[in-house]
Amino acid sequence: MVDALAASLIVGMLALAGLSLVMTALDRRVGRLLLATAALGEAGLLVQVVWAVMRLAGGHRPVGGLAVFIGYLIGSLLILPVAAAWGLGERTRWGPAVLAAGFLVMAVLIVRMQQVWHG
Repeated sequence: MVDALAASLIVGMLALAGLSLVMTALDRRVGRLLLATAALGEAGLLVQVVWAVMRLAGGHRPVGGLAVFIGYLIGSLLILPVAAAWGLGERTRWGPAVLAAGFLVMAVLIVRMQQVWHG
C-alpha cells in the first residue's frame, strides 16, 4: 500500500465526516455538496484499489492475509455509495449523519487495510 495515499485518504475521510456532522448540526439534508464529497472520496478509494490490484498482480502479497485484504478492497468500494444513497433517501437531518458514519467507517477500513498489508 502507498502510505502517503492511505494517510491522505484517512485525513480526507475524517474531514468529510466532520463536514457531514456540521451539516447534521445545521439541520441540512444531503445535497450536492455532500454527494460531491462522497464522489471525491470514492475516486480516491478507486485509485487505492487500482494500485492494490496492480501490486497484487505484480506478485506482492499482504502479510496479514490475501482473502481479508481483498474483502476490504471490495468493501471499500461499496460503503460510500450505500451511505450516500441511504443518506439521500433519509429526508431528515439524519441523512448527513448516515454519510458521516460512512466516512468514519472508511477511515477505519483504510487503517485496517494498512495493517493487513504491512502485517
